[in-house]
Amino acid sequence: MLFLFAVIVLQYVCPGTECQLLRLQAFSSPVPDPYRSEDESSARFVPRYNFTRGDLLRKVDFDIKGDDLIVFLHIQKTGGTTFGRHLVRNIQLEQPCECRVGQKKCTCHRPGKRETWLFSRFSTGWSCGLHADWTELTSCVPSVVDGKRDARLRPSRWRIFQILDAASKDKRGSPNTNAGANSPSSTKTRNTSKSGKNFHYITILRDPVSRYLSEWRHVQRGATWKASLHVCDGRPPTSEELPSCYTGDDWSGCPLKEFMDCPYNLANNRQCACSPT
Repeated sequence: MLFLFAVIVLQYVCPGTECQLLRLQAFSSPVPDPYRSEDESSARFVPRYNFTRGDLLRKVDFDIKGDDLIVFLHIQKTGGTTFGRHLVRNIQLEQPCECRVGQKKCTCHRPGKRETWLFSRFSTGWSCGLHADWTELTSCVPSVVDGKRDARLRPSRWRIFQILDAASKDKRGSPNTNAGANSPSSTKTRNTSKSGKNFHYITILRDPVSRYLSEWRHVQRGATWKASLHVCDGRPPTSEELPSCYTGDDWSGCPLKEFMDCPYNLANNRQCACSPT
């Protein structure tokens, strides 16, 4: 009777699963390695992030009700898919993004306006091409925003080429072109479109070795990213400029050495600010 009474009291005081989990932890296995990689292989080193206090406490003024636009540069295998979902689902806003079941893209409008504040995979789609890099985004995004106020309408593949070609010609013809203005290392943190939009480019970087190995594992499983445009200077590269590293539909099951030995493998420099072409 005393035992039953104690069980009833315990359930009353702690009815949820938290107490059960606390009791089970004493008999469970040790805490898993927090630095275990995506492909479940053990990490060979513990990354160290030597950020300064200024970097960690840096603040950027972003006017969501005005003309500011966040542009997310999604680099493969850096956690960008998870981060992109957080951007549209888990930010406390006056007007949260509207995400519907079964749809990949969410509607992220400014408060009181039918205009997006976010340019990303889960808001506007791959509007500048699949995994567009820094060169493609800085050339394409201003033209897309200026040409189509409703960023939910994805331009066609040919339309993307037209947009990037026009942007490159405009850049070459401008007498005030600054060679460092479109570089991430420049002091300029945002650029402006003809319509007055201010673009804030953000991305996620990952330890280069871990990211490279993760992409190799992903390619082994059949990933190709064939739909990527790799547009530079208004045009995609030719097969001579960017040869394929494999024959057939994909590179499934490729050994690590073969993956590393291909000089045209874009995995070698995904996180560089330059264009792969």
